[in-house]
Amino acid sequence: MRIGVTGKGGVGKTTIAATMARLFARRGYAVNALDGDPNPNLAAALGIPPDALARLVRVPHEGVMEERTEPGGGTSLHLTRPFEEVVDEFGAVGPDGVRTLTMTGLLGAGKGCICGQHGMVRGFVGDLGAVRPDDVTILDTEASIEHLSRGTVRTVDTLLVVAEPYFRALQTLGRIVPLANELGISQTYVVANKVRSDWDESTIREYAERLGSTVIASIPYDEEAADADRRAESMLDAVPDSPAVAAIDELVSTLVQARRGTRAAATAPALAPLANAQTT
Repeated sequence: MRIGVTGKGGVGKTTIAATMARLFARRGYAVNALDGDPNPNLAAALGIPPDALARLVRVPHEGVMEERTEPGGGTSLHLTRPFEEVVDEFGAVGPDGVRTLTMTGLLGAGKGCICGQHGMVRGFVGDLGAVRPDDVTILDTEASIEHLSRGTVRTVDTLLVVAEPYFRALQTLGRIVPLANELGISQTYVVANKVRSDWDESTIREYAERLGSTVIASIPYDEEAADADRRAESMLDAVPDSPAVAAIDELVSTLVQARRGTRAAATAPALAPLANAQTT
């Protein structure tokens, strides 16, 4: 399962991505948390200690990925090293065994764009899904829509768009969903975050419905969780019994059930002829 998390800056996508990663891991999944934001914060949100944070290095293209020509003539990027080696050299293993990598980063002041890094992230996520299909990979994206215009999230299975009940966040939601549809990401859902009232939730749901999307989870505003974020603490460590954590846990359960349903649907056509053959 490959999950992208996106939304306007400040809506809480990194906190949600990090909490989901650890809750998936607690269910027994091998989890990879990839930070696709050039201003990375995912590792800290996971609860990785400062000394380990200081050792994190952006994953380079050279020596890790290579371009290969496909049978149809196109090209694609693929890992050239075992994933465990990449984590050992450039990443860290955080609480609950979550493996985290920093995928993008600025080259320096006045040193140009990071366009090539977007292509690498797309290839990395896609190939990781092929070589480790049973892993859960969560990609936290930057606070913009460039990862959609460049197709960075094209290789995710599910895209979660985090939205608050405020105009600018909803405006960003209104831009992201059509772009996700253009990329062919069929499982694009809205996560309503920092919900304080029924009006907040209904506002996000109605807006999502107008876009042809669905709210998959509603996460209440929690002052204790906000305080943990201000202290740069993992929400799961600081306030494990928070209503916000409970809502994210329910979101993870929903995604797990959806995954099982997708796998069952995928195997059903292959099993039907076999069953028929056995009964004739």
